[in-house]
Amino acid sequence: SERELGLPFMVVRNPINRYLSAYRDKFEMGNIAWYYDRLGEGIVSKYRVVSGSDGEKKKQLAAAREVIMGAGGGSVDLWDNSNPYLAPPGPTFHEFVQWSLDDGKDPHLITIYKQCGPCTIDYNILRLEKLSEEADYLFQKVERSYLNIDFQTSLNVRGKTRDCVDVFYSSVPFETVKKAYDKFMKVDCELYSYPCEDTMALIETLPHTHPRETHTCK
Repeated sequence: SERELGLPFMVVRNPINRYLSAYRDKFEMGNIAWYYDRLGEGIVSKYRVVSGSDGEKKKQLAAAREVIMGAGGGSVDLWDNSNPYLAPPGPTFHEFVQWSLDDGKDPHLITIYKQCGPCTIDYNILRLEKLSEEADYLFQKVERSYLNIDFQTSLNVRGKTRDCVDVFYSSVPFETVKKAYDKFMKVDCELYSYPCEDTMALIETLPHTHPRETHTCK
């Protein structure tokens, strides 16, 4: 029986939202200093276009590091227009996308298809967007209906990711968005029947803003 053999399942998420969350969870919700030290500083130093001599840029980058590392895990406003590496502090979404396309390494950039091998295992699919509802079904299947788990999703004070797609993706040239979509999202969109082509069509119609503008999504 399924109770004896176990019931394989995977939780999937809208791939366009998942890709954006890979950025937001680190540089909006995560420990700012921790992620800047391990990832953000390298992205900013490589992809941010800053004028001045190499010596000046090195000093500005070091000053930005001191400010950001001093903030620890806090979410205080560190923006400083006098230092291009603090305007904004940490990578923009555009810089993150550029890094990912240049073979950046992060678990959230690996497609669910590659992580879970859905063609070799007969999974039950749970959608993150309906996790509470679909998890109840799963628990009933394995006769664990008495389980009462409250699936609370973390809420970014700057807005839920699914409500921020237009704000962030419009900050990236659409040609670059399309490359990221083809590399990181398209297969999962098709495999798990997400209407991503509709979302991409909407993104293409948006006015694409300067990549270093402040993102607010509430």
